[in-house]
Amino acid sequence: MKEMLVKLVKEVNEIPTVIRDIMAARTDLKKKLSQGGDEEALRAVRDNLANTDRELEWLRSRQTAAVATINLLSALIGAGRADDAQAVLAALVKGEQKSAQGDKNESRRGNSTDQEELKVDTFAIKEVKPGKSESTIWAIGVTGDGAEYKICAKNGNGQALLGSSGKQAKIKYRPMGDDKLFAVSVEIAG
Repeated sequence: MKEMLVKLVKEVNEIPTVIRDIMAARTDLKKKLSQGGDEEALRAVRDNLANTDRELEWLRSRQTAAVATINLLSALIGAGRADDAQAVLAALVKGEQKSAQGDKNESRRGNSTDQEELKVDTFAIKEVKPGKSESTIWAIGVTGDGAEYKICAKNGNGQALLGSSGKQAKIKYRPMGDDKLFAVSVEIAG
């Protein structure tokens, strides 16, 4: 249970940095949008912007919840109700375990929604091809350290990847398991 409290404090301290980074990326997307271009590229930028806004909203909500939980635990301990604080922590641990189990199940379906797993890396795109559904694109990307991944992208992110074979792409992604990634946002570097 101590680990849960440490995790909450760590989240409260790290989330503002992540929010600043995402806000900088959002500003870049807004600039791209204002510069205009062909409709397909603008649609991809709008989709990335919408994903970024949803992620920001989720992070802010997560931070608010973590701060409220820490304040509740502090108040309980300060009032001499350490047993109640332990009960709250136990409920959090139990809820996290259920959430982790649910995420495993969703991840098997290729549809994980756990925002904590989001990562960013630059990939050299080797190959791009359409998926089974019309809005899905699969790419093979190689990281700087030589690791190769299959990257799934949908809608605007898929369209952004479509013409990226032989180029570098900065991709914010969520691991799907078995060297597969799901792209949350895609920026083609050149």
